Order: sequence, then structure tokens, then C-alpha cells
Amino acid sequence: MKRKRITLEKARNISIELVLQKMNYTPSKTIGFDIWYSSPLHDEKTPSFKINTKINKWYDHGLQKGGNTIDFVAIKFNYSISEVLKFLEKYSDRSVFSFQEQKNIALIFTETESKIKINKVTEIQHFALKKYLENRKIYNYENESNLREVHYEVNGKKYFGIGFKNNTEGYEIRSKYAKICIGKKDVTHLVKGYKNKLRIFEGFFDYLSFINKFKSDSDFLILNSITLINRCDEILSKYDEIELFLDNDAAGNEQTKLTLEKFNNATDCRAFYKDFKDLNEWLLNTTF
Repeated sequence: MKRKRITLEKARNISIELVLQKMNYTPSKTIGFDIWYSSPLHDEKTPSFKINTKINKWYDHGLQKGGNTIDFVAIKFNYSISEVLKFLEKYSDRSVFSFQEQKNIALIFTETESKIKINKVTEIQHFALKKYLENRKIYNYENESNLREVHYEVNGKKYFGIGFKNNTEGYEIRSKYAKICIGKKDVTHLVKGYKNKLRIFEGFFDYLSFINKFKSDSDFLILNSITLINRCDEILSKYDEIELFLDNDAAGNEQTKLTLEKFNNATDCRAFYKDFKDLNEWLLNTTF
């Protein structure tokens, strides 16, 4: 079947980072949203070609030129616009478009009648989602069956993000531009076979931060919302040891205090990240 020719707008939104990746160019360094390469447009010893992934634009300091994805392909291969569009047809699948396309998703979810539908759930494959995890220092996640790549629609518009499944088959969705829940809000109880110890985290990035750096000799409870801890007494009562890794804020302080009062076998384990908001922020600012 013949592939439909893509529009100029869609071509501009295709990720420049992905185009370079498919052409076997490897970045030399990443600083925030900026990714640096040895220029694919000319020979050089010091990398001067920069992509800003937030706006999906490139700039070559050696040539003093920059632009969008169409501009890059046109200069690289000396193509006309029609030749550029033909070249970019193989990148026209929705999943390869710039992560930056999702920047207005927070506005969409302020609508009270938003219609949300999950289209696809897979293992994490998209380069932008892998980069998002790496930017939060999460590297070991392949064996986490609850952590998935979720493609979904909001009022007919398509998005994707990191999804973390809860106990009632809902998903906490996270990306640079989204912090939402699809389905019923619920906790995630991960039973690893350690019947005597339970570790509790507010969000799944704190849980992932922990298992990336420490021994996983316990079961885990990820609240997905601090208020849900009030519904978990039955779960907590099954364990001999309870370790709390909640946020260092007013809500985290209050719920830690209440849980310590309710369960004599509970321990506040926040001392080592007391100078940071949460466990992931500590990880991002810690050198091992």
C-alpha cells in the first residue's frame, strides 16, 4: 500500500534527534534540553551542532545556520521541498513525532468533559521516553512489568507517555508535559515475596529511584497520591516492618506522623534525603 505524503506541518514536527539517530549519528553530550553532535553537515573536531529538544530546532555553530527538520534534511542532502517530504515519509508514524508536540496537554486536562481513550500499551520503546527516564537517572526499569509506554487520545488528539499501572488497571501517566491519571486513581501494591517488610513511596519515580540504587528486599506500596495512604491500613497491617519514604513537604510530614502513630512498626526513612523534596530529586543531585 502506498504511503500517504506527509504535510509540511507534520514534517516540521518530526524529531530531529530521531532523524540523526536513524542516520547513526551519536550525541557527544546532553545539557538540559540541548543535545550536541559533531556536525553532520561538515567536518569538524569540536562538536558544534546543537538540537534543542524542547522546541525541536537545530543550530550549527560552525556554519552559523539552523532551523527545523525540513531545513536540516534540505541542507544535508541538497533536496527540494518535495524531495524532503518524500525522504521524511518513513518517519510519518505518529510515534516518531517530536515529544514537544505534547506541550499543551496540561491545558486539555483542565476540561471537565475530556474523553480519554488508551490506544496502545507496549514496553518502553520511544527514544523520547527513554531519554526522559535517563534525564531523571532511571536506568534499570526493563523488568518492571507495571511500567509501560502508553499511547492514548484526549478528545481525539493523540499523545504518549510513561505509564505506571495501579491496582485497578488505571495508569499514572508521566512525561515532560503530562502528569495525569487514566482510569481510576488507586495505589500500586507490588508483592515481591517479602512478607515481613513493606516500603512506601508517594510516586512511582521515587520507587524507581530507590530500586535503581538500593537492594530490593521488600514488597512495595506506591501511593500515586499521598491521600490514598488512608485507605491502606489493611495492606500495612500485614507487615512486620514498614518503611516510609514520603516527600519532604507538609503533606508528607503529616502523613508520616499519622502513620507512625498508627503503626508502631513503621519507620520514617527520609533522613538521607532531608535536604531534597523527594527521593528522585535526591538521586538527581547525588553522585555515586
